Amino acid sequence: MEEGTNGQRLRYADGVLGGPDEAERVRLAAMAEVCDPTTIRVFGDLGVDAGWRCLEVGAGGGSIAVWLAGRVAAAGHVVATDVDIRYLAELAAPNLTVLRHDVTRDPAPDGGPFDLIHARFVLEHLPEREDVLDRLLTWLRPGGTIVLESIARFPVDSAPHAPFRDAMLGIDQALAKTIGTDSGWARGFPGPLVARGLADVGMTVQLPTTGGANASARCWTLTLSRLRPHIRRLELASDATLDEALDQLADPSFFDVAFATAIAWGRVPVSGYGTSSQA
Repeated sequence: MEEGTNGQRLRYADGVLGGPDEAERVRLAAMAEVCDPTTIRVFGDLGVDAGWRCLEVGAGGGSIAVWLAGRVAAAGHVVATDVDIRYLAELAAPNLTVLRHDVTRDPAPDGGPFDLIHARFVLEHLPEREDVLDRLLTWLRPGGTIVLESIARFPVDSAPHAPFRDAMLGIDQALAKTIGTDSGWARGFPGPLVARGLADVGMTVQLPTTGGANASARCWTLTLSRLRPHIRRLELASDATLDEALDQLADPSFFDVAFATAIAWGRVPVSGYGTSSQA
């Protein structure tokens, strides 16, 4: 993994992904359009309801935090956290708190212990993901539920469109080499939850179609454009390949499957993990 100018390793928002520009807001909105319906369906299946106390880790643009605030209603509460909260600044609901928070080192947010903790596209980007998962579990109430969503590379390996495939693999390797992303970690779901003794463990996989100039294509176009300098500097793909991949993503007749989203959930046994406000 690479280090920044201050000698610390690069993180998601250190010019790799994230950032202050409008393109990132649009990218997050496209990502939400692709992923939110599946996330919401999983929450419904798990019985998320009025009165729940929820923690949304890495809230991004805030779409799921807003949905949860409506779902848990006045009797419940949602804490939406991120290391960069500029895209959450406009969120407003009486039962929604926005907090700048680093899940790798900051104490548990106020408002717990939580009935639900949700982290989408967070842990796979953190080299200390296993330790962070342990911390999150201590922030749940006995009987509380955790839902993890992470990218999984495996569909990309068999993509029939070579420029698209090579560009997506370039994204994968650029993230691995800069911030330590592990797109293979979620392929083992729900293993990390089973290993920790959670109950009612389950998983599902979303395979969004990328193409037809849809939201997934827009999201990957913006992601590829953002990561292009790193891909080129690391010599992971040529300019010609990246240009052709961007042309494919802009072509309404192009369709393929990019990264999958692996979703795993489990419930802390009532006699399981203790709660802590300092872990």
